Amino acid sequence: MIKAFLSHSSKDKDYYVRKVANWLGKDNIIYDEFTFEEGEKPLDEIIKGLEQTEIFVLFLSENALKSDWVIKEICEAKIKLESNDIDKFFPIIIEDGLTYDDPRIPQWLRDNYNLKPIKRAEVAARRIHKKLRELSWSKHPELKKRQNIFVGRNDKQEEFEERIHDFDREKPTVIIASGVSGVGRRTFLSRALFKTNITDSRHKPSAIILDRNVSIEDFILKLNDLGLIDIGKDVLSLASKTIDEKISIIHKIMKASYESKEIIFMVDEGCLVNYKREISDWFIKTINSYEGSNLPVFCLASRYKVHFKSRPRNNKFYFIELNELNPNERKRLLTQLLELYKVKLDANDFNDIYELLFGFPSQVMYAVDLVREDNITNISDKLPVLAEYNSDKAAVLLSQYEGNEVELDFIRLLAQFEVISLDFIFSIVDEEIYYPILEKLASECIVELIGIDGEIVRLNDIIRDYIKRNRLYVTDEFAVEIKKQVVNIAKSDDIFERDSSEYIFTLKEMLKEGEPVNEDLLIPSHYLRCMKDLYYNKGNLDRIIELADIILQKKATLEAGVLQDIQYYLCLALAKKRDGRMLKEVQNIKGDEHTFLLGFYYRHAGRYREALDKFTAIVNARYVGARSKREIVQVYVQLEEYEKALDYAKRNYEENLGNQFHAQAYFNCMINSETPEIYKHELRKLINSLRLIDSDQSKEMADIADALYDAKVLNNKITSLDKINDCISKYPGNHYPLLAKCDIALKYYDKNVLEEGFNQLNNIITRRHFSFRTLNRYKASLLALDGNLDEALRVIDKDLNRYPQESKERIISKLKEYASH
Repeated sequence: MIKAFLSHSSKDKDYYVRKVANWLGKDNIIYDEFTFEEGEKPLDEIIKGLEQTEIFVLFLSENALKSDWVIKEICEAKIKLESNDIDKFFPIIIEDGLTYDDPRIPQWLRDNYNLKPIKRAEVAARRIHKKLRELSWSKHPELKKRQNIFVGRNDKQEEFEERIHDFDREKPTVIIASGVSGVGRRTFLSRALFKTNITDSRHKPSAIILDRNVSIEDFILKLNDLGLIDIGKDVLSLASKTIDEKISIIHKIMKASYESKEIIFMVDEGCLVNYKREISDWFIKTINSYEGSNLPVFCLASRYKVHFKSRPRNNKFYFIELNELNPNERKRLLTQLLELYKVKLDANDFNDIYELLFGFPSQVMYAVDLVREDNITNISDKLPVLAEYNSDKAAVLLSQYEGNEVELDFIRLLAQFEVISLDFIFSIVDEEIYYPILEKLASECIVELIGIDGEIVRLNDIIRDYIKRNRLYVTDEFAVEIKKQVVNIAKSDDIFERDSSEYIFTLKEMLKEGEPVNEDLLIPSHYLRCMKDLYYNKGNLDRIIELADIILQKKATLEAGVLQDIQYYLCLALAKKRDGRMLKEVQNIKGDEHTFLLGFYYRHAGRYREALDKFTAIVNARYVGARSKREIVQVYVQLEEYEKALDYAKRNYEENLGNQFHAQAYFNCMINSETPEIYKHELRKLINSLRLIDSDQSKEMADIADALYDAKVLNNKITSLDKINDCISKYPGNHYPLLAKCDIALKYYDKNVLEEGFNQLNNIITRRHFSFRTLNRYKASLLALDGNLDEALRVIDKDLNRYPQESKERIISKLKEYASH
């Protein structure tokens, strides 16, 4: 069994090392209190222990550096390390004031190891456990080599050096490197800091992931994971603390980081620099009010570039932008990767691949993987797949796992989390089976192992968004295991000692299920994440409103970004319920978001003219334009103005390939147009793309689309009705197949089929969320087919009063057509 030797001073046992030992358990470690036999000579026991160990853990402190026994252990471990009898050497600084460049630490340790402080014993134990796990499995040796390849950026490196060595300006506290994901922001920062002697570490920096849902409270919890200090009871009741109190906690961690000469790296996906290209107010205040640093503390790899007008006018912030690799840099990176994997290409094949590269390192890596993993297929046959990577990355990356349900199910499991610890994952799945799969996914850039020692897993954002957007759910077995682990953690006494990813996810899930949770443990983002989960997974709208009302009672302590998001999702839920309270709550939201929410409310209330007015006013507006175009399609479809919706639907689909909802909307506009047969090839392509997505919902969409295609393009009534009835049986209680059945009936003026579909819809309307206006339209159509035009018009008269005049006239004309048939 793989074990770790815990080398420490006995004076550090009570407050630190014993806690680590107890967390790891006696079976995993060589530790004097667990392992050494009474009466034996200490040196003999040390040598015996080292012979049984694979990883040597050194707890560095003033006491340890003064301990003769610790020095002996270090010397013995070095001999065994050089003879490959020990696999890993893991030094940890556990005391304030001791830094990695202390001359008492042996030079070979300072030169070869990333000496970092970890002041929380629980964090140290988790990191040791991760290293034990690593040694249990073979690693992909090329992966680390690939991560160390770096090309170009000479102009940016020079710019960076000029700023850092400008003695007329104080050194920045925060460095923000912006650029799209995969452009090499973290790698550049790490290299640049090393070249300017800000850090002596050549090692890839650890990174904290910050998504747009991260609040100042989450930020504190994530910093606490680093173990630089133990913030103790400060972590309780964070939601009730003022912004200034929260900033004070961050300052303590910054001070510890500076004194330890540690730089904190972060990947920012919209938290500190938001989608409006502005820095969060609380972060600006945190940095501007911090004193005592003449070296960087935070390095951000930011998704968004900060607008020049939004940049603080002081030297505490330094901004640098990274664009795509230039043509020469792309060529050099492609060459180096091919050499790494010993892949030989002739000049023509090399140039064909090179011409398709757009300057993202991740795309170059994918191109090399594509070439090397299949030696049979010609390069020319692989080029279309590489070209498609640029427009539909998620589908292309996932296509390599087609037919491998074990790996696909695991990927879908990982998509349930923004980030999550390996300990949590392996409490759900069998580590023997899934750790090798995880390694494989990491080598193929499907997941990234982040954190200080790769103890946190993060699914590629593009793939995660694709899975969540298309509602590709986890297996029932995994769902049950997640729930069991959430309950176990919630009941445990050490919830605060766990990684923040586990803590945040657990409490969010408890809140979503309505389970009792100690309010001292909750932070605002728990409520926000829970509201978003419920909203996008068609959860209980009343629960969303209830959660918003609870957290808004603490409005005074909420930072602006989180407050705005909570109010936004409250308005969405109220709008979907057609609740007039929305008109009051929306006054808290300004600008284009305010206009969008009004349009959203009007659409759900059936006030289509007003909805169109609002959406068209902001159709080209920044940030809300795409949402507005999507809503315009919905309004026109509900008005049955398919020709007007078509251009919008087509653009939405082309800009979001792989999105099942845009594919369905585009299909519906073409199939319901005056001449659907002219779109037959595009319609078949959309049906196939829906099937390829392979979610439960996309399969249903494809089945419905197939039936409509047979009816409206092939004009085959019997086949179309057979298919739609099969679909109704396949998805019982779902209203979408029934709506399609009614549409097919109207295509053939078939009163009996329409009546059957209408009655089935009527039976489920109380259980399904769809509009009474839809039901009224089919009721009016049924009356018209029965020759009762006046009654048909009366049924929809109230609805028509809110329609644009052109739409109203067209619907009346359609009813007259039914009545005359």
